[in-house]
Amino acid sequence: MVDIQVNILDRVLMDFTSIVLVQIAIFSCLATLLPTSRTNSSLKIAAMVVLTILSMSFYVLPDLMAKIGIGAWTVLLLLPLSLMRRLESLVSNSEYLAASKLSRWLRWLVPTDGMWDYHHLLKGISLAQTGQIEAARTIFDRYPSSDRTEIGRSITALLYRSTDRWQEYIDWVQQRLTMDRLRLDRGLILVYYLRALAETGDLHRCISVVNKLDRSQQMNTQNLDLLKMYILAYCGRVKAVTQSCQSLLSMYPEEVHEFWIGSAHLATGKIDVATRQFAKLRHTSTDRCIKADILWRLSQPLPDLNTLQPADWEFVEKIEAAVRQESQYTSQIPTDAWTPATSLLMTINILVFCAELGWKYKSGDKNFNFIEWGGLAAPLVLAGEWWRIITANFLHMGILHLAMNMFALFYLGKFVEYRLGSFKYLLAYLLAGFGSMAFITYFDTRWISQPQITVGASGAIMGMLGTMGAIHLVGWRQARAISAARQFQAVILSVVFQLIFDLTNGHTSIVGHFSGLVIGFLVGLILLQFGNRD
Repeated sequence: MVDIQVNILDRVLMDFTSIVLVQIAIFSCLATLLPTSRTNSSLKIAAMVVLTILSMSFYVLPDLMAKIGIGAWTVLLLLPLSLMRRLESLVSNSEYLAASKLSRWLRWLVPTDGMWDYHHLLKGISLAQTGQIEAARTIFDRYPSSDRTEIGRSITALLYRSTDRWQEYIDWVQQRLTMDRLRLDRGLILVYYLRALAETGDLHRCISVVNKLDRSQQMNTQNLDLLKMYILAYCGRVKAVTQSCQSLLSMYPEEVHEFWIGSAHLATGKIDVATRQFAKLRHTSTDRCIKADILWRLSQPLPDLNTLQPADWEFVEKIEAAVRQESQYTSQIPTDAWTPATSLLMTINILVFCAELGWKYKSGDKNFNFIEWGGLAAPLVLAGEWWRIITANFLHMGILHLAMNMFALFYLGKFVEYRLGSFKYLLAYLLAGFGSMAFITYFDTRWISQPQITVGASGAIMGMLGTMGAIHLVGWRQARAISAARQFQAVILSVVFQLIFDLTNGHTSIVGHFSGLVIGFLVGLILLQFGNRD
């Protein structure tokens, strides 16, 4: 019976890998095509093409569906999306020359929405950044209609921002764009406009608009958080700015954080502290925009806080309190957070998988025998081999199975360990993993006639998702933290996505996943009664 089970499992391995990859392709295409998605139109077309290829290959060449579909998805959607993300990173770090070179090649994959001329415009920004204003103006004069596309408008905003020509930017926006148009654009066009208002002394209007955007929720959350941090810095709230940089805006470069913390010190009147911080930053930073910002900050007065009205100060107090809550309940953790238990668990899983590969290579047998290595089989557990409830958590069927679990463990595990501490985190992880395997044993014994082999860390990792949900639920109910409520909703969406994934796969253990989820959630609620850290 054991040999038959192993053969079936080995055949399922190939099916599992293909199904997972096809699912990932389909879900990513559907996400790209959602009405709420603001993806480039070329990528929307690519998503439709990939779905069409998958559908046609399913009926015409079903045996090759995975290879054909995944190949099309990789070339038409995954590669362009990855390069677009890289391009955005270069632009956000003011590396405009490198961004120009990348976009020159990327335009062949994403030719619409102004991308075809994007590399020329980025080169113009790079020239303006180095003081070659006339050369930059020559490039921009070749594309007088660039402001008709979102990318063109973004480039214009970057041009004014990189040279600190804030008043000129305000004039350009007010002559050409409406507030509705500003809100619809995905980039930093509105962010730079509102910053320009504050930099030129109209902090009251900046706060009023941000307040309206916050109430209406008509803006990207990250951009809104950035604007709130600007306001806190202009108002001299050093601690809140620091908290915001460490949590909500941790994805931005350290030199951006230092500039705004220095600005906050300057707003409080600590000129010596700010001057020393700016001098050090000018010496260490390679970002020309940051250096230009420092010169602007030291030569131009900050907004006059006496012009603010009581409603403005009320909003400042509100966002300061929100930042305190956000820094406590955000899913972001400090990049230098020490999470040794997560690293240990990942190392054990990877080493065990390497041992599996080594044994398979040495034996020359394509059929890996999970039973011999401690895979979970209900009849064997009932026969006294209880240790399989433990060992099965550290075995994986293939590289994709391992990679997916380790990616999830890296994200969820680091968060839970940082919030609860290493000991409580390990306790929750092991209880969820062992508990889910025990529940699978009970379920298979009662309702499954054909014995199955179960391996993988998924039950324990789903337990970490449950523990994360418990952390945010407690934060929502006890502290009334809006951020915790938002994060809890994200956990619920992840559970729904996992349910759809399991129901459409057929080779994953839905019983193991959701028993681990429930155990992790309940254990998390109990552990939170003893505080958030060791």
